[in-house]
Amino acid sequence: MLDRIQFLLGEGFLSLRRNGWMTFAAISTVAVALFLIGGLAYLHGLMKSYAGQMTGVIDIRAIVIDGTQTSELSRIAKDIRSISGVKAAFLIPKDKAWRKFLDENPEHKQYAELENPYPDSFKITLTDLKVAENVASEVASVKGVSGKDIKYLKEVSNFLAQAQSIVSWLGFAVGGLLFITAGILIYNAIRLTVISRRLEIRIMQLVGASFLTVRVPFYIEGIVQGLIGGGVAVFI
Repeated sequence: MLDRIQFLLGEGFLSLRRNGWMTFAAISTVAVALFLIGGLAYLHGLMKSYAGQMTGVIDIRAIVIDGTQTSELSRIAKDIRSISGVKAAFLIPKDKAWRKFLDENPEHKQYAELENPYPDSFKITLTDLKVAENVASEVASVKGVSGKDIKYLKEVSNFLAQAQSIVSWLGFAVGGLLFITAGILIYNAIRLTVISRRLEIRIMQLVGASFLTVRVPFYIEGIVQGLIGGGVAVFI
């Protein structure tokens, strides 16, 4: 049994050296095909990651109705966070907003003693840009929130949401087509290898070689070629 295993392994690796150009062609085909698929997948991942980062950049600002009691703010925050599509909601107290304005605009320091014109507000981040419009309408209906003062970049949000959908569908479509193309290329490379050695296969069959004795060396070659081709693609 061990002798047979040793023979099959030896035949597989010997064939790799004996048919150098066909081995090179098969490895090159595998490497190029996997590199294209992997490169597209990596690019698609980067684009989705960038689009995901933009979800945190585009936020909704909800203004609290003037005169709302401090005790009501926690209830408003809870109601907003319970809305589907809301990732987080942070209270921006009016005193903090006023100080931030004065710090960022030192030329207006002389107005520091005036009455604070800023209202309390909430900064709301989303789980997905596609739900921005629905979230904005639901936030507007929360008791204690000024429905007419819901602010967000609607046009930019809609554009980015559409861009996310296009990137996803384009990635799947092109990736699927490339996957099929890679499969055909690899299949043809292996088939050419078998055809180029049909005389060798025929001789083995004539001398009584079993089904596995004929095929296992080819399986070993395919595994080695696939591993080397995949390694080259990862390295590139």
